[in-house]
Amino acid sequence: MKRHLLLVVLALMAVSCATAKLIDTWVPEGYTAAPYGRLMIVGLTPNAKTRAQYENDFVDKISNYGVVSVASINVVPELEDIDGKTVESWLAEYRLDGVIVTRLTTVKPARHYVPPHVSLRGWYGAWAAESQSVAGAEKFFLEADLFDAKTEELVYSAALQVKKKDDRTARIHAAIDEIAADMVERGYFRAR
Repeated sequence: MKRHLLLVVLALMAVSCATAKLIDTWVPEGYTAAPYGRLMIVGLTPNAKTRAQYENDFVDKISNYGVVSVASINVVPELEDIDGKTVESWLAEYRLDGVIVTRLTTVKPARHYVPPHVSLRGWYGAWAAESQSVAGAEKFFLEADLFDAKTEELVYSAALQVKKKDDRTARIHAAIDEIAADMVERGYFRAR
């Protein structure tokens, strides 16, 4: 009995100390996910090294689910250079099914999270301005959105809390693992 209680306490402590935790998701009402096979990954952060690591690590992670993806930094190094024409060219050139855009903020998403943008058009200007630096914060929040290339509509959004207790690589991997696991469970990626 004592051993069982100890295991429960340890499990609860591990969850409470997690580097990244999915805190809410949004999916359009009645939407049924179909697996995505070709994606562009965009990380909106003012730090180019963090952006490169996040995007390339996300590409590596979802390749495990048969998804072919491109890190946007490898195509457009400067966030300021991403505009509507750039996104349209990505969709055609890489034959994309969708675009995943992740931004960071120090502002906790509201309860019953509703994403701020629901269309692929226009996120590039608004979100780059809204994304914040999180230097000095003990925790920050990520919002990861999947836009469908055909309809240009938002089909998935996740809000995560990330603690800065670990190094950048650990935080990035923890966040990507949370997002990918939820997207697999919901049918956006194929489980392997």
